[in-house]
Amino acid sequence: MSINISQSTQFKIRNLKLITKLGIQEIGGIYQELNIYDSMFMTCMRGDILIQDAIGLASKLTLDGSEYITMEISKSDEPANSATVINKTFRIYKLGNRSNLNQNSELYILYFISEEMIYSMQKKLNQSFKGIYSQIAKKVLNDILKVPVNKIGIVDETKGIHTVIIPNLSPFDTLEWLIKRSVSNENLPNLFFFENKYGYNFVSLSTLVKLPVTTNINFEPKNIGTLKGEEFYGARDMSLNSQFDLMENISNGVYAGKFIGIDPLTRKVTTSKIDYLQTYSRADGHLNKNPNFTSGKNREDKDSAQMYDSKVSLYAFETTRDASSWIQKNEVQTGKIIDDTHSYVFQRAPILTNLMQTTIHLNVPGNFAFTSGTVVNLKMPSRAVKTNTDSVDNTLNGKYIITAARHIIKGDIHETVIEVVTDSTNKSFTVNQTSDVQKAVKR
Repeated sequence: MSINISQSTQFKIRNLKLITKLGIQEIGGIYQELNIYDSMFMTCMRGDILIQDAIGLASKLTLDGSEYITMEISKSDEPANSATVINKTFRIYKLGNRSNLNQNSELYILYFISEEMIYSMQKKLNQSFKGIYSQIAKKVLNDILKVPVNKIGIVDETKGIHTVIIPNLSPFDTLEWLIKRSVSNENLPNLFFFENKYGYNFVSLSTLVKLPVTTNINFEPKNIGTLKGEEFYGARDMSLNSQFDLMENISNGVYAGKFIGIDPLTRKVTTSKIDYLQTYSRADGHLNKNPNFTSGKNREDKDSAQMYDSKVSLYAFETTRDASSWIQKNEVQTGKIIDDTHSYVFQRAPILTNLMQTTIHLNVPGNFAFTSGTVVNLKMPSRAVKTNTDSVDNTLNGKYIITAARHIIKGDIHETVIEVVTDSTNKSFTVNQTSDVQKAVKR
């Protein structure tokens, strides 16, 4: 990619307009700040724009929520389909924080969101579907929300054929409902539904961790006057929000737990023990070499993966109905509508908790290629006197997934704040304990 720029934070607004019932209004010269957000935990992209209005725009256009904002912003002169360009139209849904700046001008914020959200809020689904959850998700996106093909990103195939009745939910709520019950081809309930720069995604964590690294983010000293080397991908600020939280991990069943299933129809109770290896043992299922795990042992001389009472989930369970002769005879239709609750009720929370265990916020030069669901590599230097063996911090160095991005454009600066997380580490891992640790546990 060739970018003809002199500073890593510079940008070019090719198009920034309000589309209203009274016509099109160029606002590139009157905005003060533009923020665009996307996240793996938000169904769609959204943002806000601060307007300094000295021409009475709000009153002349009688803004009422029927407007759209269209934008095309790039680093310089790249093609419109370049990774560093955003070209998108949003729906204005709110005017707020309106205040007088002086006698001749005022400030206010226009809030915008992907148009599909407005349409979704105006519809409710109360119908049955049969098939795998990913096929149902495609039907909701294509047939109900009418999302264009070029706005649909990754849709992963899920396991299990289901007959479901959507209980009067909006299309977006339906997709969230499906996500929480879907199981990937790796038998893991680790799917996400979100919109990023590339479209709407119904994708598993297993797929995301296998994506190629989009860029290396370095932490070397910066010279913002001239762009050399990797300064375009250099972090300007870093905040380590969390590296581990043992108590949260235990309470959410990251290391071990128990699922108790009760079938009110057959009156059977099933108990399943779930440990760390069952969920995280796949070699290709992590971003880095070693999964996050604590090797500490407790007073029973057991590690965390052996303590199944850490979290107990009690839920309706239907899988035993296949072997019931009474159901085969009396309730063939309704009795055999089976939801694999044992596959997702317990497991989803520990997967998400483990993913968010190491969370870092980074401030980097503005770049629309930084979008949720993509993978970056952090070149984290060791914060100590350097030797030949400790030039990098292997507790933080490695691959991360971007879970959220905020693009901030104001004045002549475009900066991006990203949240990156990882479920694993490149540090050496051992389950052996020193005698000092063992003594401390037994005190």
